[in-house]
Amino acid sequence: MTYYSANDYTPWLKRPLKQGSRKHLKELPPCTWGTPLQEWMNRWEVRSNLNIPADIQAWQLCTNDIQYIIEPKGSQWIYEELKGKYRMLFYSGDIDGAVPTIGSQKWISTLGWSTDEQWRPYIVNDQVAGYLESYEGNLTFATVHGAGHMAPQFKREQTYYLIFNWLYERKI
Repeated sequence: MTYYSANDYTPWLKRPLKQGSRKHLKELPPCTWGTPLQEWMNRWEVRSNLNIPADIQAWQLCTNDIQYIIEPKGSQWIYEELKGKYRMLFYSGDIDGAVPTIGSQKWISTLGWSTDEQWRPYIVNDQVAGYLESYEGNLTFATVHGAGHMAPQFKREQTYYLIFNWLYERKI
């Protein structure tokens, strides 16, 4: 099995930029193999089928042109809005350096929701595959043991087990 690091996926992040140059924004990083996807996404018939208005810009795989505003609560508001309306699964690898488990647990605790199911392991092939806990409002938080940010890539079987059992409302 082949594994890739963040450097394999995003080597262009550490590439020094030439002062005033934006040429790199027009190039897709070779690690993404995204040119066919980008071309397909920007075809007229695809955009039409996805109901994308003509005045919306072309889709880009990589860009620095996004006006990003960091909010104190980030995307937490959506969980508050969906509470009790939809089942929600938030999962991550337990060795994720970008979105660490402890950070996820901390923001979930700020919701103030009571726990429906206490923190417990789930098992795949007689091994601990991760841990989960569920909260009022239909929120399940789960980890995938030994996986980083791209849990389905590194722990396919464990992630599949978690997601599909959750989707089909089977015991995890």
